[in-house]
Parts: sequence; structure tokens; C-alpha cells
Amino acid sequence: MGNFCINCGAQLRKEDNFCYNCGTRIDKSDMKQSNQTSKSAPNSIEKEKARKELKRVVGGGISYNKTFTNELLRNGLDIIGTGKAIRQQVEKEIDAGQIKIGGVEFRVNQLIHEYKIKNETRIAKEKEEEKKKLKMIDETFESEEIRSEIRKNNINQTDVSSIKATLKNKLIDERENMSEIEIKNFIKTALGKLGEEQKKAKITKEKEITRQKISKNEMRNGGYCSLNCRHCYEEFFDGGGGIVGDFDSAGYTEYYCHLGHSVVYGRFCEDYE
Repeated sequence: MGNFCINCGAQLRKEDNFCYNCGTRIDKSDMKQSNQTSKSAPNSIEKEKARKELKRVVGGGISYNKTFTNELLRNGLDIIGTGKAIRQQVEKEIDAGQIKIGGVEFRVNQLIHEYKIKNETRIAKEKEEEKKKLKMIDETFESEEIRSEIRKNNINQTDVSSIKATLKNKLIDERENMSEIEIKNFIKTALGKLGEEQKKAKITKEKEITRQKISKNEMRNGGYCSLNCRHCYEEFFDGGGGIVGDFDSAGYTEYYCHLGHSVVYGRFCEDYE
């Protein structure tokens, strides 16, 4: 096993003249004597002291103390995942005799710094990958093949932007892996679906216009008013309670407007002639 600082317990290297943790000068003769008298790790009592120190520095159980938590957040690290990893790493090194009580806090801070560097490197790499994916999406939409599909399906810019947003969500937010060919096929499929929907909407609109024209023609040629006809008003009785209008053979009042509407009993049409 390695040598340890007699002041703080930090593990030392053979070439060290000073302790990297507390700065204590290293007496090489002490190191030689230490090698001769003991080749083993700190005893169980020393390990237990180191574990208690770890609990003080980090926290115990499933919770962490405020200082350790704030230090993780300040360095952009997640509390649960990274905090657990750091504590487990230090526990492992204590059990292996690599850290004494005096080196626990230093090792925790050292690991926080290491994880910060790893996290920053990972984030930078992810951002670079995002840029590449966004560039690939834009270049695919600008290709003549896709521009031709957009024109063929008569797709407007709003719908194009919507397809772009969906694709970006799949590639970046959901981290789905798609090749350039798969991206192109996805865009073409989406454009085709929009084109079909627009065709159906156009047909439906044309049918509705035709139906309205037919309906107007029928009204001019003697179509019937319903109970809710917008032409009718509640004026069956006059002010004196008398009936307004004529009676047919069945005893009902009948009115007809110039559009040919038969008026419901008790109402008459504003277009009545």
C-alpha cells in the first residue's frame, strides 16, 4: 500500500516532498520507516473515523448536507446521481485504505471538480451534435428534391415550419437516431400526408358550396320553412287578440313568402307577399 501524510492522512506518492492536501513537509526517513513497519492500510478504527468524516462532509443516508448540495449545484451537477456517485467513490477508497480522515474532504472536492469537467465536456459535445443535426435538417429542406415535394403538394410555409419543429423534437429532445435518408423520407411522408389532407379539405369545401347553391335554388322554387326558419316572427295574434290572416279549409292560417316558403302555423315570414 502507499504512504500517508502523518498530519492529515492523505495518500502520498514516493516522489512527494510535501503533502498535496495540507502542505506538511515529508520526511523521507519517516516514509522509509513507515514502509518497514507497516505495509497494510489504515486499521478498522481509522477507516471508521474516515467514514464519519465523509458523513460530516457529504451527509448520511439518502440525504446530503446543505454545503455539499450547494457545491454540486454551483458546479452544475445533479444532486441525486452525481452526489451518490461521489459518496460511493470515496467510500470505496476509504475501504481500500487509500484515504484517511484528513483526506476525505479534499477528495470529495476533487471529485466534484472532476465531475464538473466531465459534465461541461458532455454538454459541449451535445451542443455540437445538435448543431450538426439542425444543419442537416435545414440542408435537407433546401434540397431540390424536398422543395419539389413542397411545390407538388402545395404546402405553405407554416406547415413546413411545423414539420421542421416535429423533426427537431425527435432528433434533439427525444434523441432519436436518424440517418440523412431517414430524415428525408420522414419529411416526404409528412408532406404527402399534408397534401392529401388539403385535397380532401378542398373537395369537402367544393361539395359544401355546391350543396348551398342547390339549396338556394330549391328555396326559390318552393322550398319549405321549418319551425326555426329565420324569416318567421311571432305575430299570429293581433293586438286585440284576434287572428291575423286567412283560414284554409282545415282551419289553419297559411302564409307564403315570395321565396315560396310555407310558413309554420302561428308564424309568418318577413318576406311574405
